[in-house]
Amino acid sequence: METALLFVILLLILIWINLYKNLHKTQTKIDALMKEVKMLKGGLDVKQPVSEAVVQAKTQVEEKTVTLPPVQKPSPVLAKPKKPKKERTPIDYEKYIGENLFGKIGILILVIGMGFFVKYAIDKNWINEVLRTLLGFAVGGGLITLSWVLRKKYHAFSSVLAGGGFAIFYVTVAVAYHYYALFSQTGAFILLVLFTVLMSGLAIWYDRRELALVALVGGFVAPFLVSSGSDNYITLFSYVVILNMGMFALSLYKKWGELPIACFLLTWLTFALYILKTDMLLVGNVKLIHLQIFATLFYLIFQASVAPIVRINRQSINQLLLAVIILNNFIFLYYALTLHWQMHYVSNYGGAITLFIALVNIATFFWIRKRGERFPFLLQTFLWLALTFVSITVPIQLEGSMITIFWASELVLVMLLYTRFRQKVYEFFALLLFALTLISYLLDIENALTWGASPDKSMFINGLFLTGLFTGGACMISAYLLDRVKEALPEKGWIRFSPHNAIAVITGTLVFYVAFILEFYLYIGNKLFAQVLMRLFTTIVIFLLTWLYHSRFSIYSHIRGYMVLLGVSALSFISLSNLVNHAYDSDAILRVFQWAALLVVVAHGIYLASIYYKQEGFGSKTARRVALYLSLLYTIILVMTTYNLLSLLSLTDEANAGLSIALGIAGFIQMSLGMRLHLKTLRMISLATFGIVLLKLVVVDLWLMPTVGKIIVFIILGIILLVLSFLYQKLKAVLFDNDKDGAVATKEELPE
Repeated sequence: METALLFVILLLILIWINLYKNLHKTQTKIDALMKEVKMLKGGLDVKQPVSEAVVQAKTQVEEKTVTLPPVQKPSPVLAKPKKPKKERTPIDYEKYIGENLFGKIGILILVIGMGFFVKYAIDKNWINEVLRTLLGFAVGGGLITLSWVLRKKYHAFSSVLAGGGFAIFYVTVAVAYHYYALFSQTGAFILLVLFTVLMSGLAIWYDRRELALVALVGGFVAPFLVSSGSDNYITLFSYVVILNMGMFALSLYKKWGELPIACFLLTWLTFALYILKTDMLLVGNVKLIHLQIFATLFYLIFQASVAPIVRINRQSINQLLLAVIILNNFIFLYYALTLHWQMHYVSNYGGAITLFIALVNIATFFWIRKRGERFPFLLQTFLWLALTFVSITVPIQLEGSMITIFWASELVLVMLLYTRFRQKVYEFFALLLFALTLISYLLDIENALTWGASPDKSMFINGLFLTGLFTGGACMISAYLLDRVKEALPEKGWIRFSPHNAIAVITGTLVFYVAFILEFYLYIGNKLFAQVLMRLFTTIVIFLLTWLYHSRFSIYSHIRGYMVLLGVSALSFISLSNLVNHAYDSDAILRVFQWAALLVVVAHGIYLASIYYKQEGFGSKTARRVALYLSLLYTIILVMTTYNLLSLLSLTDEANAGLSIALGIAGFIQMSLGMRLHLKTLRMISLATFGIVLLKLVVVDLWLMPTVGKIIVFIILGIILLVLSFLYQKLKAVLFDNDKDGAVATKEELPE
């Protein structure tokens, strides 16, 4: 308990320090503004005779009919009043230390010193419990009296003194109640409430919002200072409701927008701490209903924060109050649904909660509109909140994939409205529905993977597949709608043609792909067959996407993305080959799938390279990098294909020799293409490949390979190297004359 009291003391001291610091900053800004006003007035006084001189100069020019250079002189004079705005008032460190730091340190040292004195007096038995309590009240009262005397001349310092005095009152009452039992719980609580009211009165009298904030913190701390550990939640939250209403009345009266923000934070923090402390599994429905009522009251009170916004109309405060309103809606939704689901009703009434929140926001929207106040950001905010909670009502009340279908339908509808009217409300709502649709579909997938396929459903004739098609179709329709009005879309809006059209297309394609993959996974009993089919399907889909989308997404402009897709296709082929090669008893159909995947990957690479190099040529740095990437990728594919062939022929023991032959063939193909296209990059890759093969022959094959394998490998590699040497000799003039410094021959210079 002593630790808790010490924590409360330090907390209150930190609050005083922070408030005093903010107050000093405000006074410093006011002083700076006053200096700027004086400087501006001085600039205007200087400006008046100059302007007269300018008029005289104009008159002389008209009489003498000469040129007008004097007219240019007033321009720098007119700019003089702007100079003081650029100047920054230097910091007066002496004033900062004397007025600010000394006040903070002084009040802190005073409180600590009083603590030491009281402790020393207690240790010496100089004073009893009653005198100790009276001493605390005397010190606090002395600080408040001193603040009253200094209130007119030293506003900031008097506020700090008053806050310190009331903090001592709070601590004194807490100690007298817990340690000395001088007050009953009710009496101590009444005293703390009385101190809170008095401090609020002083805040009004001094016209100091800092004191009001300290009073608010003290009001929230009071129940905990006199807590006996009993679960009297009705009294606690009733007190919090009354305290909030009083502080809101004060904020409206004095136009102190900071009070609702502090109330919001402290109230929901108190509610959250109580929920965390309580074992909700053991709480009965009556208590849950009471907590639900208090949560609703808190929500409605903070929804009334819109009143200070309309009254105060200060941008900095309005932004924070707007954040309070938005957060308040979602925090209440969380606690209301948590308490509702904890009641374990037979029927689900969660949708009624979200509908209630939507109705409150709609009512607030019409209230502001009826007042005729010009706050468009408020109207849009409450309209967005209402539409959001109306949409949430359906999924919370319904169950199953119908939620996703509902949201996907609403997404298309709202996107149609946005492309037609281009209102901010529809724009925001379209983005929200897009995210909610995808999240709902992911939850449907998770549910299907957790519980498996329904026994009464069949492949491609089930709710999950139809939901996937519907969701993907909604994304594609959204992309089409954006494409239809792309010229009319705003450049700085939330939804722009680029990148949102591409995002919708890619998302729709992924949803279609996932829908088919899930069907293979869930409804094919032979898991090996399903895995192989999914990988073959992946290679086919990627090839088809390249063929379908290369006009929409140019291969030349998006070559990196297309290279990544080709790499994914190659990895799918390699993974498929590993599954088939290591299968215990692979069917013939799996081998067919294996070679079909190879044909698709090879055709994909040829198609992609032909389109890219036809447009780009071979001379750019990017083109050479693409050539390097393709060479390495298809060398790996060739090695994998060789192993697949050996596995088909049951010659996996000769894999070592097959690897050497495959690398040799790959190097020969690279060199042939490099010579044919005058592409030095490919020739260098070929030389590196042959270097790897030769190193492998010397280090590995010469010692570990069987005799027959050595004969075959060495003969084939020797023939390849001789042919390449002959080609170098024959084509050296063409290669080295037209390919200096890595240059590439033009189309006319390429050999026929």
